[in-house]
Amino acid sequence: MTRDATRRRVLAAGAVTLSLAAAGCRGLAALGTPPRAAPGVAVAGDAIAVEARLIAHYGAVLAAVPALAGTLRPLLAQHHDHLARLRSRLIIAPGSRASHPASPSASPPGGAPVLGSPAAALRYLRDAEDAAAAAQLAHLAAAPPSLAQLLASISASEATHALILDGHRRHR
Repeated sequence: MTRDATRRRVLAAGAVTLSLAAAGCRGLAALGTPPRAAPGVAVAGDAIAVEARLIAHYGAVLAAVPALAGTLRPLLAQHHDHLARLRSRLIIAPGSRASHPASPSASPPGGAPVLGSPAAALRYLRDAEDAAAAAQLAHLAAAPPSLAQLLASISASEATHALILDGHRRHR
């Protein structure tokens, strides 16, 4: 009787293994279509892109006009904080497909920067801050409440930065 029980177990294990192997041949398709990401994921992703572009603008200005470092580094530090806070909100489930609608541009008007003078560099960053503030506000309607609150706060900060930069530009 022990031999029969052992034989049955081996046959049962073989049948289970064979069915699992057959299902595995279909690969990930056997699991079905991954779920779409929640709408807040797309909004957070777009807001992250806006903030990352703004940080890149600051980097370009600091490289071109290092004399502005004392003025710009505190503002840049706040943008790095904004980016960290936004990234902490972006949670994408493994295998999900995050869809990112086209985001409003955070590029300053006029295309490539003209950074020949500190005043021009400050004007460039002021325009970038204004554009970023408007882009973050444009995301509010599609954002879940807690993310909308963060975006509104970041937008207000960016609008304040634009005023600070304009004040520094006028005093140069």
